[in-house]
Amino acid sequence: MTRGTDPLGRRGLLIVSLPRNDVALARAAASAGADLLKVHVNVRHRASGTRFGSLDEEGAALEEILAVGLPTGLVPGEDEMVSPDELRRLRRFAFLDAYITRLPLFLYDVGVPVVPAIPHDYPPEALGALAALPGEWLEAALVAPDGYGRHPAAGDLVALARLGAAARRRMIVPTQRRVRPEDLPRYFAIPQVWAIMIGAVVTGRTARGIGRATEAFRRALDAMAL
Repeated sequence: MTRGTDPLGRRGLLIVSLPRNDVALARAAASAGADLLKVHVNVRHRASGTRFGSLDEEGAALEEILAVGLPTGLVPGEDEMVSPDELRRLRRFAFLDAYITRLPLFLYDVGVPVVPAIPHDYPPEALGALAALPGEWLEAALVAPDGYGRHPAAGDLVALARLGAAARRRMIVPTQRRVRPEDLPRYFAIPQVWAIMIGAVVTGRTARGIGRATEAFRRALDAMAL
């Protein structure tokens, strides 16, 4: 990716969130048609059950994944976070993604898009004030933990539409639910839904599963007029 290129610049993007920082998984997603990847550090990931180590611990694997050539976003932490001293090492990533309640303001100094993730319990009355933050993106992580892996419900679409209307930002929708490719038209009927991010709930944890899921979601997105 060259400087100045917007990796999030079109609607209908397919992002693959890797369940491990493993280059074989990244290659499977890239070969199957992913537009972007997402990797993690400093996180215990609920959906995949993976503990992601520090930037130093994950550094060699991240270098291999970046060399695959797809724009790659990074979750820089949750309870534990990268430090201001590590910011220069984050400039190679296409975007930074963290829960809004954990997102340190110094991440905005990196110079790449920052995507605040909105959790299920974020106060509805605060959504309209997201304009106070730089950028035009958010991750709509609106499913409560006890709903992970279950089939989508009508209330999911209502919650997404409410968030989109209040925040008026482009939304990345993660597959916290067991979303199917054929569900995508319902999600993208919401104007602010801009990208789908498939993760462990629908891809599984193997290269084969990631490849199959990515291919299926790629076909579904390509068949839609967006």
